[in-house]
Amino acid sequence: MEKEHSEVKLNQILSAAQKRFGHYGLSKTTMNEIADDIGMCKASLYYYFKDKESIFLAVAGKEQEYFIQEMNKIIHSSFDTEKMLLGYIDLRIKLLKTLLTLGKFSCGSYVEVKPLLSSLSQKFRKEEMNMIAGIIKIGIKRKEFSLENIEMNAEFLIDALRGLSRVAYLGYEERGLYGLPPKEDQKLKQQTHLLTKFFIKGISIKET
Repeated sequence: MEKEHSEVKLNQILSAAQKRFGHYGLSKTTMNEIADDIGMCKASLYYYFKDKESIFLAVAGKEQEYFIQEMNKIIHSSFDTEKMLLGYIDLRIKLLKTLLTLGKFSCGSYVEVKPLLSSLSQKFRKEEMNMIAGIIKIGIKRKEFSLENIEMNAEFLIDALRGLSRVAYLGYEERGLYGLPPKEDQKLKQQTHLLTKFFIKGISIKET
């Protein structure tokens, strides 16, 4: 019973912290504020986490796990591989907008915590590369795709997608604005789709 209570409290802390970090960033969020949001005293919060940086890493790690779980549903779907890849990209866009911390460091924001997130970001990039490579392998097995270096192509697509996001967010993050205006957000989505379709066209087996 005590373990269940502890897990409930932990989830409450992470949920409250996720909202705080997502809206105010790491530097403008305090342990007191997180504790107040869930009606907990600051001393009790330290029972779970030694500092707010530890909370931030826990939130980002939780979001990463959720992202990967949702993405794996696409990979195990019955779509043809072109729809699978486009479905992956659509869900990626949706999740990175919804997941308050993961989306920001994936788009090049949160300069203040880049050193903190370095290993987690690299792990996330590797996981994405593996998932894209998995879709490509399915396409090759189904004779829909044809290419030799699967890993290099998966790495190219993920880095290109990240590059588009970083360019789109330039200027906004410097002013502390972590979200894009609707017009720029739509433009980023269109560019992401265009890039993915070019990629698919390049590796698809041409019908004769």
